Amino acid sequence: MPLAKTFEKTTGINHFLKGCYDGEKVMVLDAQESYRISSFAKANCLVKIEEAATRCDEGENVEIHLLPE
Repeated sequence: MPLAKTFEKTTGINHFLKGCYDGEKVMVLDAQESYRISSFAKANCLVKIEEAATRCDEGENVEIHLLPE
């Protein structure tokens, strides 16, 4: 799915981030820390950012995993 906003991270590990998919694009949510409940409440998917990537630009396709409702 296309990414709604540019995302940057350090290299060396796959990231699975809480996201919100609206049927057309996916937004990586703020508050990714495990103790931040607000992003868990809003998330309907996980966004996978590959190990080697340090930046994913707006519109770039990323892998998502939809969460059960």
